[in-house]
Amino acid sequence: MEPRNELHDDDDKRSRVTSICEDIQAMYDAGTPIFTKDSIRRVGEELRHFQNGERDNGAKITLKGINGVDYEPFVEPPIPERRENEHVGGAKWMIVYNSIRYLTTCRDNIEFFDFEKAYLPMWICAPIIEVGPGLEFKNPPNPPEEDFSLYQALVEQWKTSQHFEQVQELLASVEIPFAVTKVIGLGLGPLVLKSRVFECCVLQHALVSVLRQTFSISSSSVYVQDPAYTQRDRNIIHSTGLTVLEDPQGFLDLDEYSILLTISPNPPIEDIVADTCRPGIIIWNGLRPDSGPPRYGSRVTKMIENEYFTVPFPKHESFRNLVMLVRKST
Repeated sequence: MEPRNELHDDDDKRSRVTSICEDIQAMYDAGTPIFTKDSIRRVGEELRHFQNGERDNGAKITLKGINGVDYEPFVEPPIPERRENEHVGGAKWMIVYNSIRYLTTCRDNIEFFDFEKAYLPMWICAPIIEVGPGLEFKNPPNPPEEDFSLYQALVEQWKTSQHFEQVQELLASVEIPFAVTKVIGLGLGPLVLKSRVFECCVLQHALVSVLRQTFSISSSSVYVQDPAYTQRDRNIIHSTGLTVLEDPQGFLDLDEYSILLTISPNPPIEDIVADTCRPGIIIWNGLRPDSGPPRYGSRVTKMIENEYFTVPFPKHESFRNLVMLVRKST
């Protein structure tokens, strides 16, 4: 028998990949949820085993695909080598959340397509989080004992700005026919990068506190979650009065009484929200005319158009292109 032609093998594999993507899209269009709180909770339970040191050498875990089939991918152990721009000190293990767009896009490089994970909207990995080469730091490196004072100085400076006045005016004008009882900030990024307090992320966390004050929410019901937090970040956050949630608790705690703030997160929070809950107020990235197609699915678009009022959010370099969504009364 003649050996198979490699090009023919690639064509067969590409055909399989295309078939899987089309199958997932068909399930999505038929209303099958990509995320459920139960599936998120189950992945979180698996994550705890890794975080507790029970699986430091990696392990095979069981995860349910969106097609209802159980898969057993192997979670690789952490890579010991450090990269030059690596952000060190965040979570050793984390959940990877995949958007519907990712799951239904036929990747060009099929050589690395993992059929074992094709139907999985979530899995666990030992991440390498890198600091973007284009980041600009306004401040020199500082010792940890100065972190909180620098955080406070940046927030106070922002509170004297025209942008802060605009934010206050916007929030004061919002009329909501329902109660909001908690604020949850997701994926707002680490506060300290390369031993520098990072202004962009500082102001994003400060907005969480502003939302709490504006809507008279108890200080015990204000949360943030990001696997990139280091101990230095957690120390600052504790000093601000915010509570750090461990992934994926923030997604599980979101409900109709929540205010959700998320700015350029890595997880597909739009898809997760569309499948699992309807927060009272959402502040997240809007679409720019030049940004191309959205990273989220049609379910998110329908949710925004049918169930929320959209209000432009004041522009600022630290907040990017935000919009505020206020849930319509039912």
